[in-house]
Formats: sequence, C-alpha cells, structure tokens
Amino acid sequence: MNFILHMIEHTIKDTWTMFPLLLLTYIVLEIFERRETNDDKIFFGLQKYGPLLGALIGLLPQCGFSVLAAILYCQNNISLGTMIAVMVATSDEAIPILVANPSMYDSLIRLLALKFIIALISGYIIDLIIKPHIIRFEDMIDEEEIEDEQSDDNVPSQMGCNCCYPQYPLIISALLRSLKIFVFLFITSFVITIVVEQISEESLSMILMNNSMIQPVIAALFGFIPNCAATVVLSQLFASGQIHFGSLLSGLVTNAGLGLIALFSYSENKKEVIKVMMILMVIGTISGMICYVI
Repeated sequence: MNFILHMIEHTIKDTWTMFPLLLLTYIVLEIFERRETNDDKIFFGLQKYGPLLGALIGLLPQCGFSVLAAILYCQNNISLGTMIAVMVATSDEAIPILVANPSMYDSLIRLLALKFIIALISGYIIDLIIKPHIIRFEDMIDEEEIEDEQSDDNVPSQMGCNCCYPQYPLIISALLRSLKIFVFLFITSFVITIVVEQISEESLSMILMNNSMIQPVIAALFGFIPNCAATVVLSQLFASGQIHFGSLLSGLVTNAGLGLIALFSYSENKKEVIKVMMILMVIGTISGMICYVI
C-alpha cells in the first residue's frame, strides 16, 4: 500500500504542472475555434518560425511542452517540423539533475547547445521534405465558404471547429478537454513509473551495454519510455560514468516526455506516431553516434 501511495505521489509530482499548460492551450484553441472572423494573418504568419520557437521552448525543463506540441500538431496548428523540434529539444529532468552536479556544468552547456542546434536544423529540414499540413489563412476562408454553402441547418460554422464541447461556455469546454487528456496522461505515467521503479540502476547499465559502440542506439530506444523517469535514469548513469555523453544525447533526443502518448491519443492516424518515432530514432541515433566517436 505504501508503495502504491509513493508511486501516486511521484506521478503527481511529474504531471501536475502539465494541467495549467493544458488549460491555457485549450483556452487559446477554443478562442480560435469559436471565432467569428478570419483575421488570423498574424497567427498564421508566425508559423513559419515554428521550428525556431519550438527548439527554444523545448529547452525549458518541462515535458508538458511536448504534450502541447503534440496536441497543437493534431489540431493542425503547427507543422511536423515544429513538433519534432520541441520533442528533440526537450530534456525534462536531465537539466535539474545535471545542474545539481557542478562537475557536470560543461556537459550541461554542451548538451543544451547541441539539443537546440539539432532541434532547429531537424525541424526546418523536416518541413522542407515533408510539406507542412497546417491550416493556412487562405485555406480556412475557402473551407468556411464551402461549409456555409453545404450547411443545411442554422448553426453557425466554427471554422471546422474541433471543439469537443461546443454546447458549453469556452472556459468549461477548455477545462473538460484539459481534464480528459490529463487523466489519460496521469494513468499512463503512473503505470510506466511503477515499471521503471522495479528495474535497478545496475540492470539498466547492463541493458544499455556500457562501453559498447551500439550504446547510443540502445539509449535512443530506452529514451522512448514516455516518462520523465527515463531522463532521470539516463542523467544519473551519465553522472556516474556508466554511459557516454553521446548515449545521453541520443536518449534525450528520442525522449519526448508524454508527448508521444498525447500524439497517440489525439491523432486520428495512429501510424503518425510510428513515423514520428522513426524520425526521432534517426535523429537521436545519428547525433549520439557522432558524439560517441568524436
């Protein structure tokens, strides 16, 4: 019983800061979904700076931003490159752990610099290769005109509103949507926390194949554990000298906190999650292997 209570407490600590971010995001989304005018040129004009903003935001030690990026991507409000930039730059608990160890400051600065550069370059390259499918200003006007022509009722169109609870006031709808995704993320994080807690640090060191050339590859796979516990373990193993810096970088690149869980929950096309994981795996493995051999 005490173990379960400890796990619940640990999960609350890991996830509670996400709720205010989720609520704020949904309030903003509700405003755009319920708007009656099309004056969104500034909003959509800023999207071309998405990967840059995503890389900067991702550096903040808060895995909730990857969740928000996944939700915004599923809402067609940001590009794939922008979401990937946020996920690549995200380091979550690795930053506080390395900050707490003065001997790790050089590694921390190098880590943040590399994560930002990799996230920035990757985001823009992805958007060049895979054209953004964000809803643009002109497309929204055309879509609204078509919907108005085809509408058989008197209910006003809400720009293809993806709003789950249009019958409620904006704040109530945003609150319900935030609670819905937060509960899902909490349960998922709770289960993963229990699993990770049962594995000792020595076992993880063996799993990550210490002093092996393929360690960055294994670390990249380990990073896919959708929980901040993965970043804690990777950071602690690096601080104790059991994994290489390249492996730390590789694992932190693929670890997007609960972002992948949110993407799976919200995306209509579940294959999208596999595509994103493959992209992260390629980026993480290449980055980690380069740092490992240098």
